[in-house]
Amino acid sequence: MKRPSDQAKLLLFALLRSSATALATGEKRLVLQQFQNIQLRLATRSDVPSIQRCNLACLPENYNSQFYCSHLRQWPDLAVVAEDVSEAPRNHSRLPFSNFSPVEPKIVAYVLGKIETRPVVDLNNPTYGNDQVETLGHVTSLAVQDDFRRLGLAQAMMTQLHHHLQHQGIKNCGLHVRTSNEAACRLYQRDGYEIAQIIPSYYQDGEDAYFMRKALNQCSTSSSGQAMLFGKKIWKSGPDELRLPRHHRSRAHENIRFGQSSERPGSSADSGLLTGTM
Repeated sequence: MKRPSDQAKLLLFALLRSSATALATGEKRLVLQQFQNIQLRLATRSDVPSIQRCNLACLPENYNSQFYCSHLRQWPDLAVVAEDVSEAPRNHSRLPFSNFSPVEPKIVAYVLGKIETRPVVDLNNPTYGNDQVETLGHVTSLAVQDDFRRLGLAQAMMTQLHHHLQHQGIKNCGLHVRTSNEAACRLYQRDGYEIAQIIPSYYQDGEDAYFMRKALNQCSTSSSGQAMLFGKKIWKSGPDELRLPRHHRSRAHENIRFGQSSERPGSSADSGLLTGTM
């Protein structure tokens, strides 16, 4: 039989060991967040493999590389990535809009947007049919890898996308989200989105989707009163906090499990999906 003093020592050892394990786990995430060097920038074709891996790791809606390439061709200014450049060599350079990059980027988050035309829905009478349509921005897909959540990346990239849409003269933005994805719904609602529709069996697995939308703030206009166009490269001449490329300042208080895609997945034969018309 162990003496009381031996039992106390064993108990103390067990407590110390569990505390050390907890501290090590917390320290790993703390070190990860302290030494992260994350850059936000426009996506290029050379990012497609890394974007695809990020998508596979975060979302149930997955796409082939042709989908991403097509998206970048159609809306090159509405695709933003967050790249972890902590371990990138100093002489690392990228060839914009090229398939080749000397070092494959480490994409830890991305957002893809587009501009689409959709029927106007009368919320007071959803069954009423009419021929009215509207043009609005659309969040195609948004994902943040597990180790890089709670840093404010999702919000930062949404804000950047909204900024680009505003300077295209877009006044409203919409997105689809799974009805079960409460965390994403809360994030969008904090950002001003409201549920406009419930679409039954929107996703391939049969789950319903919310269609959410928000009105974008009016952007600054030129002396002629026209919104700035993408030819002006507003991500380089806009407010400092919205210029690209830039380093991301972490917001440690964002505590959200995030991964969201608005598009329905399809095969390479689905030309509607690959052209971004869904």
